[in-house]
Amino acid sequence: MCLRLHALLFAQFAGLAGAATAGTPIPNDPDFALQWALRNAGQVVNGQAGTPGADVGAPDAWTTHDGAANVIVAIVGTGVDPHAEFADRLLEGYVAPTAGGDLYSTLDSHNHGTRVAGIIAARRDDGVGIAGLNDRAWVLPVRVLDGSVGTEASTAQGIVWAVDFGAHVVVVPLQFYEGTQALADAVAYAAAHDVVLIAPAGHEGEDSVAFPAAFAGCLAVSSTDSSDARAGFSNTGPQIQLSAPSRDIWSTQSGGGYGFEETDSSAWAAAHVAGVASLIRSYAPHLSAAQVRQILIDSTDDLGAPGWDPVFGAGRLNADRALRNAPPPALRFEFDTPLPSTIDPGAATELTIRIANVGEQAVAPLARLFHRVPPADFTATPLQRLFDDTYRAVLPGTACGSTLEYFFRAAGDEGGVVVDPPEAPAVWHSATAIRVIHVFEDDFETDAGWTTAFEGGPTTTGGWTRTVPVGTTAQPAYDFSPDFGQQCFITGQHFGGLAGTNDVDGGPVRLLSPVVSLTSADAEVSYARWFHTEQGTPDSLTVELSRDGGTTWALIESAGETSPWATHVFLLSDFPNVTGDRLLLRFTTSDMPPDSLTEAAIDEVRVRGLSCSAVRGDADGDGDVDASDFARSTLCWNGPGIRDPASSCSVFDFDLDGDVDLADFRVLQNRFEG
Repeated sequence: MCLRLHALLFAQFAGLAGAATAGTPIPNDPDFALQWALRNAGQVVNGQAGTPGADVGAPDAWTTHDGAANVIVAIVGTGVDPHAEFADRLLEGYVAPTAGGDLYSTLDSHNHGTRVAGIIAARRDDGVGIAGLNDRAWVLPVRVLDGSVGTEASTAQGIVWAVDFGAHVVVVPLQFYEGTQALADAVAYAAAHDVVLIAPAGHEGEDSVAFPAAFAGCLAVSSTDSSDARAGFSNTGPQIQLSAPSRDIWSTQSGGGYGFEETDSSAWAAAHVAGVASLIRSYAPHLSAAQVRQILIDSTDDLGAPGWDPVFGAGRLNADRALRNAPPPALRFEFDTPLPSTIDPGAATELTIRIANVGEQAVAPLARLFHRVPPADFTATPLQRLFDDTYRAVLPGTACGSTLEYFFRAAGDEGGVVVDPPEAPAVWHSATAIRVIHVFEDDFETDAGWTTAFEGGPTTTGGWTRTVPVGTTAQPAYDFSPDFGQQCFITGQHFGGLAGTNDVDGGPVRLLSPVVSLTSADAEVSYARWFHTEQGTPDSLTVELSRDGGTTWALIESAGETSPWATHVFLLSDFPNVTGDRLLLRFTTSDMPPDSLTEAAIDEVRVRGLSCSAVRGDADGDGDVDASDFARSTLCWNGPGIRDPASSCSVFDFDLDGDVDLADFRVLQNRFEG
């Protein structure tokens, strides 16, 4: 039935003259016909017939600029799930300390932020789902609510954190009716740090603009429907600056899939404005936040009373006109993949970058990389032009453990200059020289060979269990993994979600990892832990390591205070007296005497080998290519496409074509040293 509906919509969509100019490419995403807000050809969506042209003109806007991976959009609200439409561009976010719920989970708690993210950043023209306004933008989840419950204080914290992180656009798809000083200060903070801040006017149908939209410095957005009329739920008021579509909006949903909103919300109007703001900021990064705001306002289609009015503000958002009204920069650096945070020690690292020729042509000899290892001064080296506007930058070999700092600068044939980061040389990119080998990773979604043990006799309860946690005051409501995974190891899953019905009594109860083989000189070990103890005699969670297969043990930490999910990271070199190549981790807790409420949880255990070897093919980091490396290589012959380019398999990609195949095998044979 859904396929038939989509087919009928496309037939209708193709046969009507919409807002897009004749010949404008329409993305091949199968649900694009449902996205009337981007292109309205009068199609019927969710039972409502639209008015041709009552849209933001996205396809025409994309002919001017279709996005770039140089903008971060923060979504301050309920969190964001890693939907397939944008999971590859979902950054590690933040949870405000007063947000409630699992304070280490940015997963969407109310099917809200994920919808906003889809409108802004869903992958376009991939033959799947929907199209986002800027499908190369990075999405930064900032959770300040648990479900639909939150405060002005937590929202203010989230805005400030997003600004400090470096977000270029911050959308707050929330509404409050008390404009607290903390929230006002956060809005002013964003404005002072050149961030475009956007929020909805509210959805109670009242003549009162909600906060933070009502504050000066925040772009206040009201809501329209597919006929360019006021959405009945939209608030009005003197602070309204522009309007945008926000009824019958089809977007991504929590847990995957797509759908319409279950309740009326003005959040989707703010999301559309945020998507267009991110397009402008990626197209013209030299413009200030104030300039972007003004362009958005001045480029609208006037609705309602002529000129500004309290219902639509200056008018309905027009992405096409906004892009055409944005003065382009002379040049623009674009990076299709994030710049590296680590580089192979002692070896040159090649980067492919684009210098977009927007207003003028780049002068190749004046395109340069500036780099240094402190305390030395910056040294300039030219970028190598490959073709058209694509260049190669070569980060120089850097001693293991050292940090390389660098930035880019280019000049145009009419005198324009662009640097990246824009604040360089006061601000720069950086990368640490170390080879990272992914040795072991476990998010507990499958059985990787962990073992559990009761060592306190038959009266002990609350043993370790790999399961989906049931949240209580003593146990987490979510696992730690920021993805669709749900399982972790916890002590004593509660019956019916009641704290204390199956907690640890007696003990100890132990959780033992499988043996992890070590080959590198050092390794970074990390894990996420949850611990709760109250009443009676305080208990603790002890974490130990062994490097001789379990014969001897060394204490890593003893957590004795109640704590929500927290990550602990350490280096094996922190324990110089512990040696061996057979690593085990052991997690132990108990309730002795059994008079307290004690629970623990473990998730996301990782071991990453750290090596100073710069020899390609040297997977174990011992400085040569021998039988050990050859044995490892046989696990990597997977043909086109390495599943994880950052994995240890990439060390065997000699021809740097992105896979490990026969050509690489022949090179490995020639380099084999025995």
